[in-house]
Amino acid sequence: MVPAARKAAFEELRERLRSAAMPPGRGRLPCEISALDALLGGGFPTGTLTTLEGPLSSGRWAVATRVLAKATRRGLAALVDDGEAYPPGLAAAGVTLERLLVVPAPVPLATARVADTLLRSHACSVVALEAPTLRPTVWSRLAGLAHKNGTLLLVITTSPPPALATAAHVRVRFERSVPGALRVRVRHESVCIPCLP
Repeated sequence: MVPAARKAAFEELRERLRSAAMPPGRGRLPCEISALDALLGGGFPTGTLTTLEGPLSSGRWAVATRVLAKATRRGLAALVDDGEAYPPGLAAAGVTLERLLVVPAPVPLATARVADTLLRSHACSVVALEAPTLRPTVWSRLAGLAHKNGTLLLVITTSPPPALATAAHVRVRFERSVPGALRVRVRHESVCIPCLP
């Protein structure tokens, strides 16, 4: 492709993404789990870096997928993929794949660069990623970009490093302490959510 054609194709893509993007807002994005949405005051606050914390199979990714499903009903969302994404599973969970940008980023530096670019683009209402090991200044910059652009940055982690915990506006902790239910803690409040079979 010649440089002029490449530039024109890039500009066309940029315009299409800009027109599909939701305007930055300071609202709430519900995950449609009523007990969790109530605990969060109506849903996850936009314009924040929010962590979904807990051990493997604790429900972190299930909730992140619900948020992505909600976001892709109204506009674009992004998933920074470390190689674990399974699009058929996302589609089965309600995510509109045509409105989900899945961007591969196999190493921490690539994850940080991709997240930075997505947040600066104003194209996505939600950006979700598995937490890589990053410097404190990078987490602070990503949190600032999420706030500036009204984007919900969902960071999924087993246990956040101190730099991520400090940068997070909302921290949600998932625990499997009750059989058949999921305990969720937001700050010092908690709620027990029955699990579906």
